[in-house]
Amino acid sequence: MTDHLMTDRVLGDNPRRRIEKVATSRWGRLVTPAADEIKVRPSGGLRILAIGSWTLGLLALEGMLSAEAELPGKVQVIGLTTDDPHDPAAKISVKRRFWRYYDQSHRDDYEWAILHRALSLGIPCYTGEVKCDGFRELLRQWHPDAIITAAFGQIIDESIINYPAYGIYNIHPADLLNHHGAGPQPWEDVIERKAPFTRVTLHQTNPLLDDGKIVGQSPEINLLTAEGKNVNDVRAIGEKSLVPVKAMVEQLVRVLVQNKEANAPGCVESIDFVNLFSDELREKLLMPLDPSRQDQILPLPKEETEFTV
Repeated sequence: MTDHLMTDRVLGDNPRRRIEKVATSRWGRLVTPAADEIKVRPSGGLRILAIGSWTLGLLALEGMLSAEAELPGKVQVIGLTTDDPHDPAAKISVKRRFWRYYDQSHRDDYEWAILHRALSLGIPCYTGEVKCDGFRELLRQWHPDAIITAAFGQIIDESIINYPAYGIYNIHPADLLNHHGAGPQPWEDVIERKAPFTRVTLHQTNPLLDDGKIVGQSPEINLLTAEGKNVNDVRAIGEKSLVPVKAMVEQLVRVLVQNKEANAPGCVESIDFVNLFSDELREKLLMPLDPSRQDQILPLPKEETEFTV
């Protein structure tokens, strides 16, 4: 993370926050919320670590926070690990991923949005390397029961995968069940295939990229214009495909809480998202894609407001 973003935004927002290096991490920082931001939460319940960045990661985080509000005392988000698209030492393939469609100021805004949301709620944030002893020590301190990842640019290794008793899951904006869009460019795949629709996939995480057992998928997401035409706008396609993310993560957390309360550790095997979605959300997914609404389908959250779709 650049010094400008760290100083002017993280500390400028609350100068009592603490920023420190993590031993053995080659980049990034651990940001600890100020004392007046840390909220006392009931002990016990499901502990979730959020790992992600950009709008996709923020929507996933919002799903976790929404479930936490719905189930007080039964679930809590205990940490956020996020990408640092600014640091040239960060090994996160910025030039191959969605970050390349945004200039530096937009990268700052998107990275700040997820950090601000977490820190303002008293959730500690880590922006560095995960395949190192320093992060493994953080993992032991946070002691998550489950991990949910979204739009994260580092490979998750087995030491992380095997840690949470109730599993680690990734949400990916592509139709993985039909072998489409794995990897860092799911929307370019849609354009290349001239696909009329896509889906969002929730899957268990394994050491391979977007390769774990599929837990469930969203209903079809319409990617055609009102005239029935395909578009070649990666950002417009990407934003439309993220609409079901928050609802899917909310439902995953509900199931995880049930498993925790039943003392039934292990990964969630299956969720029927198609039949669990509301009629309103289904209709939103089927609406034609309007390229002129780029940056309006999923706007950046305003400070102190929840990010919803």
